[in-house]
Amino acid sequence: MATYVSSAKKSIAGEFLGGLATFWRRRWLVKYFIQRQVTRSYKRSYLGLSWILLSPLVWVLFLALIFSDSVGIRIRLVDGHPNLNFGLYLYCGLLPFLAFSEAMNKGMNSIRSSSGLVQKVIFPVEILPFTNAIASMIDKFFGVGALLIVAVLFGRDLHWTALLLPFVVVLQVVFILGLTYFMAVLGTYLPDLSEVMRPVIRGTFFLTPILWTPDRLPESVRWVVDYNPLAYLVTAYRETVLFGNLPGGLSTLYFTLFSVGLFVAGFALFNWVKGGFVDQL
Repeated sequence: MATYVSSAKKSIAGEFLGGLATFWRRRWLVKYFIQRQVTRSYKRSYLGLSWILLSPLVWVLFLALIFSDSVGIRIRLVDGHPNLNFGLYLYCGLLPFLAFSEAMNKGMNSIRSSSGLVQKVIFPVEILPFTNAIASMIDKFFGVGALLIVAVLFGRDLHWTALLLPFVVVLQVVFILGLTYFMAVLGTYLPDLSEVMRPVIRGTFFLTPILWTPDRLPESVRWVVDYNPLAYLVTAYRETVLFGNLPGGLSTLYFTLFSVGLFVAGFALFNWVKGGFVDQL
């Protein structure tokens, strides 16, 4: 039985660079797996890949309608923006959180769910978490497009700062990749991790300013936002799309450094221990 086992003689840096080189050598395989991940959920539907835009479009449109003047549900959580549709505000917060949630869940199961590939063939296992994360982010990218469409439909002016959103998304991708690789390692060596993380993910939702605004927190618990990377993403989405403001320069720097560090550490750890994955399956 052939397995994909890296040399134990390599250093962590060597494994890291070797893993990056694998992506270039097997780029055709990476492309194939991403396409398969994206199309798998839609291939049996009549409209096919059209749902990749229609699904988030229907969702954000539903939220915007529920909290519109015509329905009459008035939730005033956004101080200083009395005319802001709360459905749009809510969806801006949900997009980065859903990407985080999927990264946690898919990352934990990325190796175990492909145990046949890991055990029976010579396969570059480092592409499994990567393709899962990128496929999920492609869905969220179309979710951003749906958000912009519905914002225009509801009379929201699009500011030039919306052009900066792709930069925020790139930072988010780096963050998600690092998180996915860490969870792939932990999920492989700790089979019960998914049960432990389920309430943690739910709790993170309420600790992130999705349903509430950061200014409602007292100073004594301000750290809930200051040290929560999801809070930066939620705020950056809202500032660039809804409010026409630039994301905070210092907070962007911190998030960039944290995301890059998380990716480097997660990818290096994954490549360092991947030789033992087959014994855990």
